[in-house]
Amino acid sequence: MPASGKEAYTALRGRLIVTNGYCAGGCAERAEAAADQARQEQQQEQVVLALRQEVPVRVAR
Repeated sequence: MPASGKEAYTALRGRLIVTNGYCAGGCAERAEAAADQARQEQQQEQVVLALRQEVPVRVAR
């Protein structure tokens, strides 16, 4: 939540900014998009792993 003025920047607010970063707006949307992308990548990885288990591999001798 944006500060209402410079007096709103307390030590606690400063600590939150340092630990979590400062957001001027739209951070929740960017975080959700990143989470969606991570979920999609994880699903793709699971499909690839499942396919690898199903396909027999021949070793050349």
